[in-house]
Amino acid sequence: MTSSTHYLSLLSVLVVLVKTSPVPSALSDLKTSGWTSGEELATDSFSGETGAPPKWEQIVKMLVHEVTTFRDQQFVEEFQKPVEEMSSFTQHQVPSTPPHLSKTLCFTSKKEACLQEISRGLQVYQVLLQHVKAEYPQSTLLPSVTHQTTVLIGLVKDQMKAAEVVQDVSASERERVLGEVTTGTEWERKTSVHTILRELRNFLVDTKRALCGMGKRGKGFQ
Repeated sequence: MTSSTHYLSLLSVLVVLVKTSPVPSALSDLKTSGWTSGEELATDSFSGETGAPPKWEQIVKMLVHEVTTFRDQQFVEEFQKPVEEMSSFTQHQVPSTPPHLSKTLCFTSKKEACLQEISRGLQVYQVLLQHVKAEYPQSTLLPSVTHQTTVLIGLVKDQMKAAEVVQDVSASERERVLGEVTTGTEWERKTSVHTILRELRNFLVDTKRALCGMGKRGKGFQ
């Protein structure tokens, strides 16, 4: 075999390898990067079509990630316990934290009532986050959590009928909510922060499920 023939043979093999070798996908890398985890954060497309998720879904994912990170860090640092022992704090509650979303409203067909419940709950959490800020003014995660919560509230309100938009939390209610968590010992205030972050995460997970459900029922939310 001449040198030129040998060269052409090698070139043919290389061409075949290039054509058949899989090209890494940035999207697949993102999905398996471990940035989010848990069944409740699985990406659901309203229409079944591929493409970028709606803006609200991206915001909720970011919020869940940041709130979870903040909650875990605060728990370990303040209580000197591993996150595996977090369940021992489930009995601690803050009276004003919004309850889990109603299955009757949010997982059937009552879109407007569900959006009202989500908007109302997020606004109360906005107030409670003021207590978190007072206890952790140097937090690098809290500014983003607060901002993204405000953005999500705006997206929810945009989807509601004008007559159904929930009124903002009044000054008197704001004072009452904060009064529940700003008093007490330092340990009680820190425990309230943990409870707020824990329940906010649960509320956000419920919110994602509810909004995805609206899309599957043909009541899309963008």
